[in-house]
Amino acid sequence: MLVIERARLADLYGTYHEQGHVIVRNGRIEAVGTGPASEHPGAKVIDAEGRLLTPGLVNAHAHLYSSLARGMPLPGFSPNSFRDILEGLWWRLDRALTLDDVYISALVGGLWHLRAGVTALFDHHASPTAIEGSLGTIKRAVVDELGLRCDLCYEVTDRGGTGERDAGIAENVRFTKEDLVPGFAAAHMGLHASFTLSEESLSQAAEAAEPMGLAFHIHLAEGKEDVVDALQKYGLRVTERLEKFGILREGTLLAHGIHLAQAELELLSARPASVIHNPRSNMNNAVGAAQVEAMLSRGVRLGLGTDGFGCDMIGELLSASLLAHHVSGDPTALGGDKLLSLVQHNYALAEGFFGLPMGKLAEGYAADLVLWNYRPPTPLSADNLLYHLMFANISEGLSPHTVIVAGQVRLAEGRVEGVDEEGILAKARAAAQALWARL
Repeated sequence: MLVIERARLADLYGTYHEQGHVIVRNGRIEAVGTGPASEHPGAKVIDAEGRLLTPGLVNAHAHLYSSLARGMPLPGFSPNSFRDILEGLWWRLDRALTLDDVYISALVGGLWHLRAGVTALFDHHASPTAIEGSLGTIKRAVVDELGLRCDLCYEVTDRGGTGERDAGIAENVRFTKEDLVPGFAAAHMGLHASFTLSEESLSQAAEAAEPMGLAFHIHLAEGKEDVVDALQKYGLRVTERLEKFGILREGTLLAHGIHLAQAELELLSARPASVIHNPRSNMNNAVGAAQVEAMLSRGVRLGLGTDGFGCDMIGELLSASLLAHHVSGDPTALGGDKLLSLVQHNYALAEGFFGLPMGKLAEGYAADLVLWNYRPPTPLSADNLLYHLMFANISEGLSPHTVIVAGQVRLAEGRVEGVDEEGILAKARAAAQALWARL
């Protein structure tokens, strides 16, 4: 049993108590109340000392394998298009990864998520010369060692030929059959993007996914290349092509969704798949901005991810707001309720794949909790919590004091529990140096 006392309690569904307590038992919240908790002999007690306690965050589209790319030298690299960025950077990097690199990059990326208050993530992986066992390797780092919840997939693609394509499908199937952990490790069928997948490949991936009920995790219309390829080769828009193979199903994650026609928005509004908005990555790659307001107005399911561009979900939320203001010329665009819907949809996705209610400080909900190093300088309430979080992130570098996953303390007073973080970072630096030398 765990008791958290003297905390400001808040979630993004309207809960706020200026001072209260939370009682955790068997990985779930047992009780939430104002004032001090009653005595619970033998319980571990955390004195929040007035800090803000919220549910943990969810990242709906991550790329842990990018963790070793920070500061990577690329002499002569001067991309003129999104395709240049893929070919000159990411497709070179993923092909150079070994299973050891996959492990250390997942461990480092998982640490960063933990330090950003993220307790569950949906990862999209690629390592073409180290496919077999790659998802189990990530699971060992992120779930077994760090204690986070993680949904995994391997991106199936034709880039390396049919042998690598088949190995990618097989890795998704193997992981789903052998490595799932209820509540902690879940799976999708990973696909790269329409423009790197033939009709045969999409058909085979869909056929392999069907017996296991797997949904898909794929990049959708991130760059114009995806649109042009689908129109020229198949006479369809990208979303229409995916629909032909039954990919727009419940639980499917469609990352980006930038270059979409109005008819595609209407199609998405009638299907249960989710578009995942990744604003900072999109700005960095200069691929455009998703039509977030138009999607929401049509009832398209919309979540939020980082696309491997860090793991700061609060910063990503603020970026979504600022980008909407910028592209529309309207400072009221993507107002509070709409921003909240992105976060709440992430919780709904996590609930669907990890099998327990998430995102609220309420009885029966997952005890995935973050105690933030934040004491508000202005009045805090249920109505303005979102803005406190976003602007504290800018002005004060909002950081967790304690992170709890399924009732287990994973970060305490800023230190990751049971992990030699300095040792991990030293190994990561050595692995990165060797990786860079192979590029």
